[in-house]
Amino acid sequence: MQHILVLSALSGVLALSGCSTLNNMVGNDDSGMHDVQATNKNTAPVMSKNGMLVDASNHMTLYTFDKDSMNRSECGSACMLVWPAFMAPSNAKASGQFAAFQREDGKYQWAMNGKPLYFYANDTNVGDKDGDNKLGVWHIVRTK
Repeated sequence: MQHILVLSALSGVLALSGCSTLNNMVGNDDSGMHDVQATNKNTAPVMSKNGMLVDASNHMTLYTFDKDSMNRSECGSACMLVWPAFMAPSNAKASGQFAAFQREDGKYQWAMNGKPLYFYANDTNVGDKDGDNKLGVWHIVRTK
């Protein structure tokens, strides 16, 4: 029981403190994976709204993470509980600044200019941007 409590507390801290993955400590766990498919289309379903990049189907704000590198997400399963990836279909086609890349878990995620895109779980209404500058490393994508 104590082991479970310690792991639960550790997961919460990692999810909120920089999105390190737990893979090296407790094995693969994709329970934090949110299958957020914006659309069945195979091109990036995004648009500009109020000067921000949003998902074209649900109009929710999209974010980037400073610790990510080109077409590589550093946001593991625990992180994705708070920052769900903007998932892409496996047959996604690059268009302009947008392309999909294959994550380490084998799933595909949309990226803009190579920067992976995410939602923020605490944004509950269209236009919310509560994750902007969160921990100094999460940022909305400005379009103006």
